[in-house]
Amino acid sequence: MNSKKTPLGSVSFFLTLFLCFFFSPEASAQLQQDSYDDGNDDGWDRFSPLDIVGASSIFTFPEYQGGGHGYRLQSPAPPVTDAGPARSFTLLPQVYSDFYASVDVVDWNNEVDQAFGIILRADNVGLGQTTGYVMNYNPQQSSGARGQAQFNIVTGESDAGVIGAADISLEPGHDYRFVMSAEGDTFRAWIFDHLDLTAPLVSYFGVNDLYPKGKTGLFNFYPGTDATDPDLGIADTTFDRFWSTSELPESLESKTRASPWFGTPTVPYMTSISPANRGTYAPASDGLHFSLLLPEGMAEAPQIQFTLNGIDRTSGLEWSHEGQTMEASYKSLEANRVYDAVVEFPGNTPGSRTGWTFDTFEQSHMKSGESFVIEAEDYNFDGGQFINNPDPSGIKESGQAVNSANGYLDQEGIPDVDFFDYDSDPGPEEVAALRAFDPVRTQAGSSETGSDEQFSGPDPAVNDVTRAVYAAVDLPEYQVTDTEGGEWLNYTRDFPEGEYHVYLRAAGRATQEIHLDEVTSDPSQFDQTTRRIGTFDLPNMGVKFHYRFVALKDDEKANVRLTLDGIKTLRLTIGAEREDRLNDTTALNYLLFTPAIEDQAPEPALTVLASSTLDGVYESAGDAVVEADQIIIPVSSDMQFFKINVPTAQAVSFVLQGISVQDGHLIIQYTQ
Repeated sequence: MNSKKTPLGSVSFFLTLFLCFFFSPEASAQLQQDSYDDGNDDGWDRFSPLDIVGASSIFTFPEYQGGGHGYRLQSPAPPVTDAGPARSFTLLPQVYSDFYASVDVVDWNNEVDQAFGIILRADNVGLGQTTGYVMNYNPQQSSGARGQAQFNIVTGESDAGVIGAADISLEPGHDYRFVMSAEGDTFRAWIFDHLDLTAPLVSYFGVNDLYPKGKTGLFNFYPGTDATDPDLGIADTTFDRFWSTSELPESLESKTRASPWFGTPTVPYMTSISPANRGTYAPASDGLHFSLLLPEGMAEAPQIQFTLNGIDRTSGLEWSHEGQTMEASYKSLEANRVYDAVVEFPGNTPGSRTGWTFDTFEQSHMKSGESFVIEAEDYNFDGGQFINNPDPSGIKESGQAVNSANGYLDQEGIPDVDFFDYDSDPGPEEVAALRAFDPVRTQAGSSETGSDEQFSGPDPAVNDVTRAVYAAVDLPEYQVTDTEGGEWLNYTRDFPEGEYHVYLRAAGRATQEIHLDEVTSDPSQFDQTTRRIGTFDLPNMGVKFHYRFVALKDDEKANVRLTLDGIKTLRLTIGAEREDRLNDTTALNYLLFTPAIEDQAPEPALTVLASSTLDGVYESAGDAVVEADQIIIPVSSDMQFFKINVPTAQAVSFVLQGISVQDGHLIIQYTQ
């Protein structure tokens, strides 16, 4: 239920939903929760508004995550227009005023124009009269088939306005957590990726005092113009792990947001990580740290696996324990590296796998001569002209120009020689902040809706972390934005002799390829020829203001070792097709060239092989589960022989501790 389109129509909806609820004698709070793992929604009230026209909603409980169940709402398109759009609802019977709620979104049809999420303070439920609010996400909300989350007012069963919004594009295949609170006239929302439940991808808020209380539940509906199209006019969403409570946490920024349930956890979960996801310029000497909150009665940390850049570093962790909190530290980080960290522990629940990226670059190293930076906005001008070592340049907030003599401020490029862009004019002043005469958008930051809780509606640009060289002259970071597939920028420099790894500092809310090529012809002329060097595979970071480093990779996904010496022209090209889904989803900050280092190969893993005969052909035992201290193999009725392949580096410390059969499984215990 969102701002962009039609009311729900002339047929009323009724929301029904169940969750087992408990009353806390201490706080008199109502807690309602359901994991749907029993494969039913007993106690939930379903409502299928289009029953009257033969387009009944479908409520099912699909299995996923190794035996768990979700709650799927399917809303078929109606056969007639006057029935209103496809929609399904399910509502709790309890009435709330202030409350705190959460639900996991585990699957949805990303190709259709649908809105889905939590409905709250629903009242006067009925045909053409329902009131309340919705926290919802629509993957097709923005022009160009891009997503947006909203808080909306519902009056008379129809959208009555947006009170808060955030531009965000969720990635199919990921699980997400929607969290929200209602306190008086203030509504707040957070969206988390399950890979990092310690910090939200985005937060936004709204203020409205129309409706003080009501029921809560789940919904989806179709808000578009093809309401009767059986393929397009539908809604299809799968939820899991719903909970709500009338007791607000002491702090809405507290770790309780990340708990699978409100209050005391039943499984371990991560409460903090440091450096944070996408953290930059982290001092290597500070090391890496993370915290686990254990369930009551669990006295020791679960068996975990910790990897850095694909290499198992579990043995390098140092642990401390206080109450139900476990703290882990890793103190062997190296400076001037990009790290991908993963922590996994047993259990197929949200938070059992946390993955994040960060870097330990030192800003002094980045301009040391061994390493150097090319700003994305410092592309060629006047037909292949360049400034080899430009000063930071731009416009201060006061309007004063800085370093226009030895910088790229207001330098004018030649289209199809220095750059290619589909636009033909510079656009508004805010997107032509550095190169005012070119159609390439050189903006101070990335403008997004709902990007900061201090603002509502379209927000000021959200910038990358300001480096010291820009802070020293009171300038912001500048980015190239409003990109489209096929656009390119040329960069000519006199490169110091050396072999380099190359990183792109960028943000994006769509998976995007950015190519790096060498211009092999005269960069001052038209119709230049190029040679492909490698590709930056920019992942979807949900929003366009989460910046990170992305390494230049070859076709085999290995880091490119780029040899440079003397004057060369490199080209950045926005890959893929020119299509709405990818247009204006990326912000390019700068290229970082740093001395190449030897890639560390992942340590070989312990493997299990099986054969039906002792001297037979041994093949991978695909059903064997290898854990940190044991191997678990399902026992079959047929005789089998097993081999354990232990990597050479680990063989000297591998010790077989015991073999047993438990609950139909062969258990091989070991240490290494």
